[in-house]
Amino acid sequence: MYWFRRPPYLRWALAALIVALAGAGELRGSPTAEHPFLAAAVPAGAEIDAEALELRTVPAGLLPAVDTEGARAARPLAPGEPLLPSDLTGAPAAPAGWWLVPVRLPESVGAGREVRVVLLDPAGDVPGVVVAPGGEDGLGTRLPGLVAVPGAGAVDVARAAANDQVMVLVAP
Repeated sequence: MYWFRRPPYLRWALAALIVALAGAGELRGSPTAEHPFLAAAVPAGAEIDAEALELRTVPAGLLPAVDTEGARAARPLAPGEPLLPSDLTGAPAAPAGWWLVPVRLPESVGAGREVRVVLLDPAGDVPGVVVAPGGEDGLGTRLPGLVAVPGAGAVDVARAAANDQVMVLVAP
Protein backbone atom coordinates (compact mmCIF):
# COMPACT_ATOMS: atom_id res chain seq x y z
CA MET A 1 0.00 0.00 0.00
CA TYR A 2 1.38 3.19 -1.15
CA TRP A 3 -0.10 5.50 1.55
CA PHE A 4 1.87 3.70 4.27
CA ARG A 5 5.12 4.93 2.82
CA ARG A 6 7.26 7.11 5.18
CA PRO A 7 7.11 10.92 4.56
CA PRO A 8 10.28 12.52 3.04
CA TYR A 9 11.52 14.12 6.29
CA LEU A 10 15.08 14.43 5.00
CA ARG A 11 13.96 16.40 1.91
CA TRP A 12 11.85 18.71 4.05
CA ALA A 13 14.75 19.36 6.43
CA LEU A 14 17.11 20.08 3.52
CA ALA A 15 14.61 22.52 1.96
CA ALA A 16 14.15 24.29 5.32
CA LEU A 17 17.94 24.55 5.73
CA ILE A 18 18.33 26.08 2.25
CA VAL A 19 15.59 28.65 2.93
CA ALA A 20 17.17 29.52 6.32
CA LEU A 21 20.64 30.01 4.78
CA ALA A 22 19.24 32.19 2.00
CA GLY A 23 17.36 34.32 4.53
CA ALA A 24 20.47 34.70 6.71
CA GLY A 25 22.49 35.79 3.67
CA GLU A 26 19.90 38.41 2.75
CA LEU A 27 19.63 39.77 6.28
CA ARG A 28 23.38 39.87 6.86
CA GLY A 29 23.96 42.67 4.32
CA SER A 30 27.20 43.60 2.65
CA PRO A 31 30.33 45.11 4.22
CA THR A 32 30.51 48.91 4.00
CA ALA A 33 33.20 51.59 4.16
CA GLU A 34 33.32 55.37 4.58
CA HIS A 35 34.32 57.33 1.45
CA PRO A 36 34.74 61.10 0.95
CA PHE A 37 32.18 62.91 -1.23
CA LEU A 38 32.24 66.60 -2.09
CA ALA A 39 29.98 68.77 0.06
CA ALA A 40 30.82 71.97 -1.84
CA ALA A 41 32.06 72.89 -5.31
CA VAL A 42 35.85 72.98 -5.68
CA PRO A 43 37.44 74.84 -8.62
CA ALA A 44 40.32 73.29 -10.55
CA GLY A 45 43.68 73.86 -8.87
CA ALA A 46 42.16 74.63 -5.46
CA GLU A 47 43.29 72.76 -2.37
CA ILE A 48 40.75 70.26 -1.08
CA ASP A 49 40.13 70.86 2.62
CA ALA A 50 38.05 68.93 5.15
CA GLU A 51 35.22 71.47 4.97
CA ALA A 52 34.59 70.63 1.30
CA LEU A 53 34.22 66.90 2.07
CA GLU A 54 31.65 64.70 3.74
CA LEU A 55 31.96 61.00 4.50
CA ARG A 56 29.25 58.68 3.16
CA THR A 57 28.78 54.97 3.61
CA VAL A 58 29.24 52.93 0.43
CA PRO A 59 29.70 49.19 -0.22
CA ALA A 60 33.27 48.13 0.56
CA GLY A 61 35.51 48.00 -2.51
CA LEU A 62 33.13 50.05 -4.68
CA LEU A 63 35.37 53.15 -4.83
CA PRO A 64 39.19 53.33 -4.65
CA ALA A 65 40.80 54.83 -1.56
CA VAL A 66 41.96 58.46 -1.76
CA ASP A 67 44.54 60.43 0.18
CA THR A 68 43.50 64.09 0.38
CA GLU A 69 46.53 65.29 2.34
CA GLY A 70 47.92 68.30 0.43
CA ALA A 71 45.97 67.38 -2.71
CA ARG A 72 44.48 69.84 -5.18
CA ALA A 73 41.59 69.44 -7.60
CA ALA A 74 42.77 68.37 -11.06
CA ARG A 75 39.48 69.56 -12.58
CA PRO A 76 36.41 71.48 -11.41
CA LEU A 77 34.54 69.28 -8.94
CA ALA A 78 30.79 69.52 -8.28
CA PRO A 79 29.01 68.89 -4.96
CA GLY A 80 27.81 65.33 -4.46
CA GLU A 81 30.58 63.69 -6.53
CA PRO A 82 32.63 60.92 -4.96
CA LEU A 83 36.28 61.89 -4.64
CA LEU A 84 38.49 59.68 -6.84
CA PRO A 85 42.29 59.52 -7.23
CA SER A 86 41.93 60.81 -10.82
CA ASP A 87 40.27 63.98 -9.46
CA LEU A 88 43.36 64.91 -7.43
CA THR A 89 46.75 66.31 -8.27
CA GLY A 90 49.71 67.08 -6.06
CA ALA A 91 50.74 70.00 -8.26
CA PRO A 92 51.94 73.08 -6.49
CA ALA A 93 49.82 76.20 -6.38
CA ALA A 94 50.57 79.09 -8.71
CA PRO A 95 53.66 81.11 -7.78
CA ALA A 96 53.02 84.37 -5.92
CA GLY A 97 51.91 87.16 -8.24
CA TRP A 98 50.92 84.79 -11.06
CA TRP A 99 47.40 84.38 -12.44
CA LEU A 100 45.53 81.23 -13.48
CA VAL A 101 44.26 81.27 -17.06
CA PRO A 102 42.20 78.50 -18.73
CA VAL A 103 44.07 77.34 -21.83
CA ARG A 104 43.70 74.31 -24.13
CA LEU A 105 46.52 71.90 -23.31
CA PRO A 106 47.87 68.78 -25.01
CA GLU A 107 46.68 65.52 -23.41
CA SER A 108 50.20 64.50 -22.38
CA VAL A 109 50.79 67.56 -20.17
CA GLY A 110 50.52 66.91 -16.44
CA ALA A 111 50.22 69.22 -13.46
CA GLY A 112 53.42 70.96 -12.36
CA ARG A 113 54.91 70.94 -15.89
CA GLU A 114 56.62 74.10 -17.14
CA VAL A 115 55.29 75.29 -20.50
CA ARG A 116 55.68 78.20 -22.89
CA VAL A 117 52.44 79.93 -23.91
CA VAL A 118 52.79 81.37 -27.41
CA LEU A 119 50.38 84.17 -28.30
CA LEU A 120 49.44 84.51 -31.95
CA ASP A 121 47.74 87.90 -31.55
CA PRO A 122 49.45 89.94 -30.10
CA ALA A 123 52.59 88.06 -31.04
CA GLY A 124 54.73 86.99 -28.12
CA ASP A 125 55.31 84.25 -25.59
CA VAL A 126 54.93 83.93 -21.82
CA PRO A 127 56.33 81.30 -19.42
CA GLY A 128 53.79 79.23 -17.56
CA VAL A 129 53.25 76.34 -15.15
CA VAL A 130 50.39 73.86 -15.54
CA VAL A 131 48.36 73.85 -12.33
CA ALA A 132 45.52 71.59 -13.49
CA PRO A 133 45.57 69.62 -16.76
CA GLY A 134 42.48 69.65 -18.93
CA GLY A 135 40.12 66.73 -18.95
CA GLU A 136 37.07 65.53 -20.85
CA ASP A 137 33.43 66.03 -20.06
CA GLY A 138 30.92 63.20 -20.30
CA LEU A 139 30.50 63.75 -24.05
CA GLY A 140 34.20 63.49 -24.92
CA THR A 141 34.76 67.22 -25.38
CA ARG A 142 38.24 68.33 -24.36
CA LEU A 143 38.14 70.85 -21.49
CA PRO A 144 40.80 73.55 -20.98
CA GLY A 145 43.40 73.24 -18.26
CA LEU A 146 44.68 75.93 -15.91
CA VAL A 147 48.06 77.50 -16.57
CA ALA A 148 49.69 79.94 -14.14
CA VAL A 149 51.29 82.89 -15.95
CA PRO A 150 53.10 85.98 -14.62
CA GLY A 151 50.84 88.92 -13.82
CA ALA A 152 52.40 91.10 -16.55
CA GLY A 153 51.32 88.73 -19.34
CA ALA A 154 48.09 87.39 -17.84
CA VAL A 155 45.77 89.82 -19.64
CA ASP A 156 47.34 89.14 -23.04
CA VAL A 157 47.19 85.37 -22.48
CA ALA A 158 43.55 85.53 -21.34
CA ARG A 159 42.55 87.67 -24.33
CA ALA A 160 44.36 85.39 -26.79
CA ALA A 161 42.95 82.24 -25.14
CA ALA A 162 39.42 83.63 -25.40
CA ASN A 163 39.95 84.09 -29.15
CA ASP A 164 41.64 80.68 -29.54
CA GLN A 165 44.90 82.42 -30.49
CA VAL A 166 47.16 80.45 -28.11
CA MET A 167 49.59 77.60 -28.65
CA VAL A 168 51.23 75.78 -25.72
CA LEU A 169 54.81 74.56 -26.13
CA VAL A 170 56.03 71.69 -23.98
CA ALA A 171 59.72 70.85 -23.61
CA PRO A 172 60.58 67.16 -24.15
